[in-house]
Amino acid sequence: MSPGARSCIRCGGRLARDNGDELCGPCARGRERLPRLEPAQWRTEDMRNALLTREFGEVLRAWRRHPAHGGRPVPQIDLAGWLGITQGQLSRIESGRNRVRDLDKLNWYARTLGIPAELLWFELDGADDPGPPVTRDLELGNGALVPTTAPLSSSLLVESFSTVLEQYVRTDRVAGAHRLLPIITQQMRYVDQLDETGGSAPMGLQPLRARFAEFLGWLHQDAGNLPAASEWTRRAATLAGECGDERLQSYTLVRQSNIAAESGNPSAAIDLARVALRTPSNLSPRLRTLGLLQLAHGHALRRERGESDRAIGQAWDNAADSGAGDDLAGYCTPEFIRMEAAHSWVQLGKPEAAEEALLKALPLWQVEDRRDLGRGLALLAVAQARTGQAEQSLEAARRALAIAAETHSSRTMRQLHRLPEELRSRGGVDQAIELRKLLHRTVRAQR
Repeated sequence: MSPGARSCIRCGGRLARDNGDELCGPCARGRERLPRLEPAQWRTEDMRNALLTREFGEVLRAWRRHPAHGGRPVPQIDLAGWLGITQGQLSRIESGRNRVRDLDKLNWYARTLGIPAELLWFELDGADDPGPPVTRDLELGNGALVPTTAPLSSSLLVESFSTVLEQYVRTDRVAGAHRLLPIITQQMRYVDQLDETGGSAPMGLQPLRARFAEFLGWLHQDAGNLPAASEWTRRAATLAGECGDERLQSYTLVRQSNIAAESGNPSAAIDLARVALRTPSNLSPRLRTLGLLQLAHGHALRRERGESDRAIGQAWDNAADSGAGDDLAGYCTPEFIRMEAAHSWVQLGKPEAAEEALLKALPLWQVEDRRDLGRGLALLAVAQARTGQAEQSLEAARRALAIAAETHSSRTMRQLHRLPEELRSRGGVDQAIELRKLLHRTVRAQR
């Protein structure tokens, strides 16, 4: 071979001068196809040692590093694609963090790689059958490939639904529950059906079902259907318990506490919040803050000022440790904490403190939290009515009502429906009459 000549790392053939790749043309075209080991190549010392461990992660790592692949390990991302999983999942399997014990998965991985049945520590289903073709990618006449080897990946399906759920949560914060309820109800049915397709449930399905059930419970709550909200949130708590997700279980307990408070049962609200706060150390600071705020609200409903203020103080102390981001309680921002504290102070007959907190919070409210901005404005209107600021109260109520008309938030509307009596009892008769007219028009337009 002439000086400077290069060879293909897989077949050893000479590379063309203008080929900047490390593979020759034929090997490069076959890169998308899973390379098959010959029966004898499965019996090398490294492969046999890996198979003797009975850990499929060891087998996959040994397979990627087999000399038959040309001296360089097969990239994880390539093998992951052939197996129908993500690169992250493959990495966790190889490192031993995720141990493959599901027989269906073991069968699929073994068949995909072509491991001889007699070398396996488990019985290969249909070992006497010829099985599927060795390579199921469709090769076109021009050398191009149509990939068809990977099955429908349950893990990717779960991941896709999780992404969709996050998008719906953001939509709810802007537009409210009423548009999403029929959509999420249908999505919940489909997620449930993933567990009824035969075989083992996909990894991550139970937490996904719990998240969808909790979100559906929230949508019913904001739409004003508290019995349905309670039922769906209770189901979410059960699913979270079954999959051993303590953080999600605590979050559903906080949500149950919130529903109990809205249902007029402060004792249950307090008990549920206390149980949620007893979760071990993996409870995030924001989630703990939510539990403390709910505890404060339960005490406020029972007019227990000292206990409520103490819980609010603990919530602020705890919030100081909150980092950015929390997949469950990310909305627990300083603005949200002030709004929830104001809600408790309104209940406790401290409208001045509530007004002060809300006037600090509302200018900082984010556009994507429009529905909760409406609720905050409604609380401000109540606080201002109780301090004798009838005109300011009516103006805040107008703005809250405009948002509630878009989002159909029953929580905001409940606050506003109580407001005319608050105004009237404190001398704001004209403002009470005007607000009643606005409420009547809004309710009629929503029917």
